[in-house]
Amino acid sequence: MSLYAVENVGDAIEATKSFLLPFDRSRWLRLALIVLFVGGGLGLQSPANFGTSSSDFADTEAGPSDEGFEPTEVPSDLPDPIPTDDVWLLIGVVIGVVILLGLVLGFIGSVMEFVFVESLSRDAVQIRRYFGRHWRAGLRLFGFRLGVSLLGFAAVGLVGAAIAVVFFGGVPTDPIPAQILGAILVLVPVMIVVFTLVALVNGFTTAFVVPVMLAEDRTVLGGWRRFWPTLRGQLKQFGVYVVVAFVLTIAISLIAATAMGIGAVSLLIPFALVGGIAFVAGGAHLSLAVGAVLVVLALLYVALLVALLALVQVPLQTFLRLYTLLILGDTNEEFDVIADLRADVRQ
Repeated sequence: MSLYAVENVGDAIEATKSFLLPFDRSRWLRLALIVLFVGGGLGLQSPANFGTSSSDFADTEAGPSDEGFEPTEVPSDLPDPIPTDDVWLLIGVVIGVVILLGLVLGFIGSVMEFVFVESLSRDAVQIRRYFGRHWRAGLRLFGFRLGVSLLGFAAVGLVGAAIAVVFFGGVPTDPIPAQILGAILVLVPVMIVVFTLVALVNGFTTAFVVPVMLAEDRTVLGGWRRFWPTLRGQLKQFGVYVVVAFVLTIAISLIAATAMGIGAVSLLIPFALVGGIAFVAGGAHLSLAVGAVLVVLALLYVALLVALLALVQVPLQTFLRLYTLLILGDTNEEFDVIADLRADVRQ
């Protein structure tokens, strides 16, 4: 029995070459933008109370020697302490902005999944057109991903609460180490199992259900219902896929990390030289002008790193996505969204 996950590695490499070569700058830049989106404890201490009045010290062990003592006046130019309520309000605003930004990026990334697959399917990369066509499906995918992830966290939270009751009998004031160790030994395997299941569901949804949704204009749950008989009927094929895909992901991550490391060092050299010249020209001290130049250089350096990351990811993410699409078409030809490309590499 042939194993599609093993056989399609070579075909995916050839399909990637066929899709990306000859080099087209416009196509690569558009794909870089797509893969940039699909690629997926704050300890604060309350401020000390500096507002203690002088009367609080008047009653502390005053003796005869205190007569004629003149208390030191507290300088009036000390800054007032930041109210605790304002600190927590600021924290809440920051957390809210981060969550909102994460939700927006998550939505865009979900839509880009459909943009990516359709680009591969049609051999034409059109971000604006495909985004407008699939934003509703992307919203459904985003909601599904968010729901599955929240269910995973909720399951771990419930198990953790049950373990706390069993091991501690409520909320302990001074739990012994044995209780803590026992709770950890039970909770960690549960967390591993739950988050592995969440990763598998989200991973299979992205790799296989999204193409089904695209091919047959289905919802996420409708896509899963359509894909489920294929998954259940070929568990061996998809089981091997999980193992091979895991190995490929590690290999690709190492390639990307190596390329990014070389690129980051190469880019850093000219920026460091320019920054050093600016520092020396500014009198070898961090003035406002020198600081502004360094900040601009740092922002430009980070922007170039992000662009480099996106370009490095183009062939890697294209290979991974074509690999899963080849497997999906082999397991059920009704779901084959890259039939023409498959025929080209297998002729």
